[in-house]
Amino acid sequence: MVTVAQLRGKYEGPIREVLMAGFEKGLLTAAFDNLQIAGPLRFNNFSYALRELLRHVLHRLAPDSEVKRCVWFRPTQTVADGITRAHRATYAIQGGLSDAFVKRKLGIDVAFVRSDLMKAIKVLNKHTHIEPSTFAIKPKQVEALAGQCLKATEYFIEHILKCRRRVAESLSNAIDQHLINQVISEAIDSIDVLATHHQIDEIYVDHIEVVDISSRAVLVRASGSIGCDPIWI
Repeated sequence: MVTVAQLRGKYEGPIREVLMAGFEKGLLTAAFDNLQIAGPLRFNNFSYALRELLRHVLHRLAPDSEVKRCVWFRPTQTVADGITRAHRATYAIQGGLSDAFVKRKLGIDVAFVRSDLMKAIKVLNKHTHIEPSTFAIKPKQVEALAGQCLKATEYFIEHILKCRRRVAESLSNAIDQHLINQVISEAIDSIDVLATHHQIDEIYVDHIEVVDISSRAVLVRASGSIGCDPIWI
């Protein structure tokens, strides 16, 4: 049987790596500290802290204002602000891009990914409620259930970021190079300063990277070179 100390050694480091310094990392530390304090509510407090940690991570990755600006957003009437965890998970993965675009153009089935993420949340929800089955449970049962919660937490945070990176990489590959060439050629003010009479011969784009996907825009970083010749008058 895995002990609490072993669980902490296995999961705390990997989860901390994807958390923000300060509150998020402090909450994770407090959750583990709670798990090691004897008492009838030790497991309930631990699982509740993990659920709240995921809630804060989701709010950081998917702010209210950004989620509501997405073209795919439809408020859920049964939720106070209309935003569900599924909405936030969607934004955290793909920003304002639609499911149809992500699936058809990028080949990623976000609906399937989102379903898996919500299952991880359900594991924590199941254990946060104080019921006879989770109150004053034996140490061995605490360790087994804590392992389930930690596995779900690690999966949720790492998977959501991994999917975000996959969407960004697929989008980078899908961006039409001719579009990048056109954008670059229309925005070369610095060349006009250096040479008032010139013509651009060729534009080479060596690398395209999607840096951020927000509700209304995709921020792209491109590197390359421009070939131009002077025009003699």
